[in-house]
Amino acid sequence: MDHAGEGRWYILNTLTQYEKRVSTAIQRQISLDDPAIPVFEVQYPLEKTVEKRNGKTRTVERRFFPGYVFVRMKLYHDDPGADGKPQLNENVWNFIQGIRGVSRIGGEMSDEEVAMWISIPGATDAAPLPTARPQFNVGDQVEIVDGPFTGFKADIKEIDVERGFLQVEIQVFQRATPVQLEFGQVEKVVE
Repeated sequence: MDHAGEGRWYILNTLTQYEKRVSTAIQRQISLDDPAIPVFEVQYPLEKTVEKRNGKTRTVERRFFPGYVFVRMKLYHDDPGADGKPQLNENVWNFIQGIRGVSRIGGEMSDEEVAMWISIPGATDAAPLPTARPQFNVGDQVEIVDGPFTGFKADIKEIDVERGFLQVEIQVFQRATPVQLEFGQVEKVVE
C-alpha cells in the first residue's frame, strides 16, 4: 500500500551503535503494513568516505548523526480529543518506545530539516562521490610516500577537505618550500 505523504517525520534518540538495529526493527514493522501501527518510513543518514589505513584504501560508511534515527509515522490521531488537542496514538508510541535501543522520541522535524536531511526516493540528484576523510591536523608532521618528494618529512600548513589536498612545507636546501599534495600521498608520522 502506498503511504506517500502520510504522517510526519520525527527524530528518535537512540543509544550509539544501535541506529541500524532500531532501523531494522522499524523496517520490519513497516513491511507488515499494520494499520494499527502507522509507521511508514525510516532513515539514518550515512556518508560513504574513503579511508586509508596501513597503506590500504577502503570505502566506509559513517553516520551523519550518531545516536539518531529519522522515522515518518502518525504519532497522533487525525481527530483531536474533546479538549481540542491532538490525541497520541498509543500503539505507535508503545511500539517505538519498546524497541531496544530507543531512548526517546526527540520531536517532530521541521519542513526545512526534512528537506535538508531526508533523502527522497526517486530524486534525480546524483549521489556524491566518496570523499577522503582527513586524519590530519594543521601542524602535524607527515612523511611523503608518493611522488617526487617521497621520503621527505613535511609539516601541514593547510587542509582543503573539499578538494582532498594538503598544503605542506618541506625543507629543500635548508629552505622551507610549500608543496601541495593529495591526502593519499602522505602518512602521519608516528612518534
